[in-house]
Amino acid sequence: MLDNARRNLDLLIGRRSAFDAPRVPAGAAAAAVRQGLTAWHARAPERYARIFLYAKPLFVQRAERALFAQLASLGLVEKLGASIYQPRVRLFPLYGRFIATDLLTRQEPDQVFSLMFEQVYFVRNFDVRPEDDVLELCLGSGVNSLFAADVARSVTGVDINPRALAFARFNAALGPSPCEIEMHAGSLFEPLDAARRFDTILMNPPFELVPRGETWFLHSDGGEDGLDVVRHMLADVPDRLTPEGRLQLITWSPDTQDGPLLVDAIRAALPEHRVLVHVLDRAPLDAHLEPFRESPAFPAFRQRLAARGIEEVSFLYIHTVPSAVPGVEISSPRAEVETCHALSDPWI
Repeated sequence: MLDNARRNLDLLIGRRSAFDAPRVPAGAAAAAVRQGLTAWHARAPERYARIFLYAKPLFVQRAERALFAQLASLGLVEKLGASIYQPRVRLFPLYGRFIATDLLTRQEPDQVFSLMFEQVYFVRNFDVRPEDDVLELCLGSGVNSLFAADVARSVTGVDINPRALAFARFNAALGPSPCEIEMHAGSLFEPLDAARRFDTILMNPPFELVPRGETWFLHSDGGEDGLDVVRHMLADVPDRLTPEGRLQLITWSPDTQDGPLLVDAIRAALPEHRVLVHVLDRAPLDAHLEPFRESPAFPAFRQRLAARGIEEVSFLYIHTVPSAVPGVEISSPRAEVETCHALSDPWI
């Protein structure tokens, strides 16, 4: 009986997370929804958090019904009956924007990743300038490109996941930027003209260490040591940056006694750049491998990592700049980390 109840619950959760991406609103509709969300979030932050951050059903009050009718028309919520609505997305308020992602209950590989600490840190610290042509690889929800587009001359985003592109297009329409984001489906540089160069390349890549043969989320599957996607990017990045171009990433890297493997890989790919590294956190390797502990492949997987001397992982923001004095500068910006956690921790 208990097993049947669990199966029924799993089916129910699956049905409640198997939603299409939200529909892209037209200009006037987008403005009305954005204004309505802004006013409601300011007036009732706890109610907003209940449905859009903590994914709990909400009894909608009379004054909220018009807004929720608009939200339902775009696929952000659905009515369960008698003024009770449930969310179809998570909707994060961040510096005047609202960024939609998938519910955490969506377990399909194409899940669009929720906003977390790294997105807050990235948009607060990346170096984007008014004259820049910007490329974001692994676009995801589009959050980084949206904030880059507030500053840059042009922004292009690429993602291999069609669902992520659908969410990014919705988020771009909901909170328009001074320059339109050009979006492409494909793997890394593949869909772009071979001659295109960029002043800034941004990336929050898949970084989870995943055993061979395991199916995992597209947004997080970084291969056995978490660096597969980054290695593919680094093979081409020297030919994709302008002479003064900069590479900026936020991600986890496996560590050995000699330091983060990612830093070595970047130095090898861009030997004439100075590599600025912010160490945001460190964790034991086993903490990152926990989702795969029951996998039959786990023992051999763990042994291969240990044989390479990998026992820790580091959370890094990395910013490279062309320099007459190549090398590495490492810092630990504790105050900035605490500021970003203060904003993002309530979302978790």
